[in-house]
Amino acid sequence: MLLQAFYLLDAWLIAPFRWTSSAMTGFFFGCLLLAVQSVFIGRLCTKAMIRLQGKHGLKHEREAAERSELAIEALKANDKNAYLAQNTLAKDAYGHSAALAVGKVTASLWPAVAALAWLDLRFRNIPLELPFAVPGLGSSVLYPFYFIPIYFFIRFFWAYADRRFSHWRQTRRESGQ
Repeated sequence: MLLQAFYLLDAWLIAPFRWTSSAMTGFFFGCLLLAVQSVFIGRLCTKAMIRLQGKHGLKHEREAAERSELAIEALKANDKNAYLAQNTLAKDAYGHSAALAVGKVTASLWPAVAALAWLDLRFRNIPLELPFAVPGLGSSVLYPFYFIPIYFFIRFFWAYADRRFSHWRQTRRESGQ
């Protein structure tokens, strides 16, 4: 059952690499679609993590800010014990908040890591020719040389478009259109 699911996923992922007659064009097109899928799934997972963490994350952020304020007030009042106690509680709350933030980042990046693992299964040790020799690299590279920049470009573009269009939707809502 699990092996059948892997074969179906593999067939889905390799198909765009075979849509063109040129091997290099197919590779670039396949990497582009794989990067788009990775960013899309990462965005969905991040939104799911935000939804799951919800009030819990906000509680830790508020507690960290509140405890920091109390620590500063205790420091101003020259109460070293109160300062140390509040500062310890603030660091604890900040640690919880930071751990939740790492969870969001992980949810965002795991599809790209999975895509790289799949690319490794399919393209390990297959040299891809460069149009010119690069000092230190030579005239051929492996799949990460192409996939990683494509992924980060798509991720950057997606974030830019998301901000741009969310601003546009907000403006339309406010104007009543």
